[in-house]
Formats: sequence, C-alpha cells, structure tokens
Amino acid sequence: MYGATVDPHVVPILVCPSCQRAGSFTLGRTVRCPCGVAVDATAGYLDLLATGTEPTATSSEQRLMESPVVARLYERVWRPTFVRVLAGRGAGASVGGFAGELFIHKGALALDHGAGPVLDLSCGPGLFTRALAAAAPGALVVGLDISRAMLEVAAQRARGYANVVLVRADAHKLPFTDGSFAGVNNAGALHAYDDAEQALREVHRVLRPGGVLVGSTFAQAPTLVGRVTARLAGIRRYDPGELRAQLARLGFAEYEELRLGGAFVFRARRP
Repeated sequence: MYGATVDPHVVPILVCPSCQRAGSFTLGRTVRCPCGVAVDATAGYLDLLATGTEPTATSSEQRLMESPVVARLYERVWRPTFVRVLAGRGAGASVGGFAGELFIHKGALALDHGAGPVLDLSCGPGLFTRALAAAAPGALVVGLDISRAMLEVAAQRARGYANVVLVRADAHKLPFTDGSFAGVNNAGALHAYDDAEQALREVHRVLRPGGVLVGSTFAQAPTLVGRVTARLAGIRRYDPGELRAQLARLGFAEYEELRLGGAFVFRARRP
C-alpha cells in the first residue's frame, strides 16, 4: 500500500473503529465507512487509531518503539543487539540469524503453499512483513503496529510489495472481522504487551478455523545483564509451559515450541 493505492482484498476484513461495523468500508482515495469515518490512504499506512483514543505507552520498550531513530536502526542494530542481550548467543547462532528465524516462521505458517491472508502482528519496520510477502506473492500480508515511527519506516522499505497493507492499530483490539486470517505471525512482541492474554484472545478471534499462530518471545534471560535489562525495559519473560497452558485455555491446540538460547519460537492452531 503506497500513495493512494490499497490492496482491495483488505477492505472486506476491516472493522470500523467508530461504529464497529464489519466490512463496511469502501475504497477510494480514502477508505470510508458510511458512518462518516474516512481513513487517509496516502501516508503509507491506514491509521485506524486516528478516530479513537490514543493508547499510552506504559513500558520503556514501548516508548522506545515510538522513536524515529530506533525505528530506522531497528532491523540492523536494535533487534539483533536486544536479542543477544536478552536471549544469549544461542538465539542468533541457532537459526543462522534472521534468515534462519524467517525460515522457521515461514515454514510454520505454511507460506510455501500460498496460504493467506497473513497478519504480521506488531510488525515494527516491516522486517518479517516484507519477507512473508515475498514468500507468498499471491497472498495478502497485513503488517500491523501501534508505532507511527515504525510504520513510516515500514512503508518506505516495503515499496514494490503490492500484496502488503500496513495498518496502525492496537494488538489488544484488532480491527478485523472474525476469522479473517489463515495465519498470524508475532515475532518478538508478546513479552511487551500490557495484557498478553487479551492480545492472544484477539489473535484467536481473527484466525479462521485451522489457522496458525507462529510467534517468538523470551524465556529466562541467561545472564545477569539480560535479566536486569529485561526488568528495566518492562519485558515479561515467558515460561514455555505457562504459555502452552495459556494458549490451551484460550482455545488453541497443537502447541509446539523450539528453544533458541534464552528465547523460543512457538506454534499453535485454532481448531
């Protein structure tokens, strides 16, 4: 989605943030609802929070994600450094860096078979969004984040990916119809949500039956520096058994995980 061009496949699955009607938007130079809400499509992303209450960042990490400097440095500097500090050397080495991590996520989402649409939840500057769109050029890939700074960078870097739509919204209240997505990707964000269970509940809602959630997050930090950093940043470390039980309680099944140093990748399916 660049300039005034929006992939029309996203319009039927959007929910108006004002009247809460599903599939009510029509597409033109703006994405417009009959209730009067019009979302500008020229900024490189659809800001579905512009008509409502602005969420407040409550942790150090959330506030940093709003920084234009962090957004520009995120892919090459911030993310790999942060992962190494919190998860140890084993996290990057185990998967061969981002290429290996993407291999795991892409395979778990079954993108080789062209499944879609796919939601890249908390997409940041679009690292996974672009890679997933390239892996499944015939499928709609929606990158969603709450940070304007991140989405501005994502829009710049995703030029040429006609199957990408970027949306600004809150992970705790996803602006999509029930059963919209065949897969949800959530790379390295679950630990930063104010209410991770509510975000997972929303993921379950927007997944279609048989749809897959693939995510990654941090377990126990292996070093004192990592533990202190996580505490200062307000990052929750997950016990994999706890996450398995939480997902089962929310209705997910077929939980699998792969440990990568002090981090792990997990996969679960909505029956």
